[in-house]
Amino acid sequence: MEQAVFFKVLPYLIYFFAVIMALTSSLLIYTGLASQTERMQTRLRIKQSLQKNREKLAQSASRSGTEEWMKKANYPLGLNAFKYQLIFYAFILFLLINYLVLPALYGGEIKTWTLIGIIIAFVLLLPSNPYSLFVYVMKRVIDYKEAKKNAEVFMLYDLLINELESMTNSRINTYNILRNIKPFFDVISGSFAILLTSWSSDEGPEVALDKFAKDIGTQEAKSLVSVMKNLDEVNIETALKSLKGMNDMFVRSQIENYRRRRKVTTDLASIPIKTTHFLIILDFLVVIIVMVSYLMDNSNM
Repeated sequence: MEQAVFFKVLPYLIYFFAVIMALTSSLLIYTGLASQTERMQTRLRIKQSLQKNREKLAQSASRSGTEEWMKKANYPLGLNAFKYQLIFYAFILFLLINYLVLPALYGGEIKTWTLIGIIIAFVLLLPSNPYSLFVYVMKRVIDYKEAKKNAEVFMLYDLLINELESMTNSRINTYNILRNIKPFFDVISGSFAILLTSWSSDEGPEVALDKFAKDIGTQEAKSLVSVMKNLDEVNIETALKSLKGMNDMFVRSQIENYRRRRKVTTDLASIPIKTTHFLIILDFLVVIIVMVSYLMDNSNM
């Protein structure tokens, strides 16, 4: 058996070593004929060409729909469109080589269901497919990020009240308060940093707060910003009264936000279970089809 496999693989080994030897001899001939300066220039041209091609691929990926999904999801696991496409096509290539190419080389049988499974995996992970697993997961991740953003807006509201209640002097400095509580935020930390930078620039507090509210994009953030604009001009009691007047709105928002986060977490956690159920049903259908085919073949005989 081992000898039979060896003789089947032998022609491919011969071709492989022949190509390696041809490339090596070509390299040696080129090294002997070309000067060191020419070789260096050639290496630089090849390096520049590879760099340009890589930049083109990265730019093409950055303009794709995959990049838009990744950007909305805040680049989960550090993945962008280019990295995801590399992983995606490498995975599909691995499946093709492992389940189609290698069996063909060793004289094995290529099963139709294996090919169908690879096609299903390709379609399920394809970003351009609106019903793919990729789009489903991205939507859930985006919903989860939005829920966390809303939770941090509520935390901003709560921290503002706590800071005002703990103040001993009667003069409010909103910029200092925001600068002190900035380390407590994660999802909106970028928007927070832009807010503080714009606040201390020529744009001024009102423009900075308007940009912050627009960047967050929720009704709660807009309402909170409308109060924050006037904090420096009123006393602590008035500021606290204005903030606490929005308590009911934020409580309702937090309840809804909690429900959304629970739903997203449940949906993401149920993916392995749903996948298992799908595979079980698919396996059951395959068994039925095989049995029917077998019975029909026997009846024809």
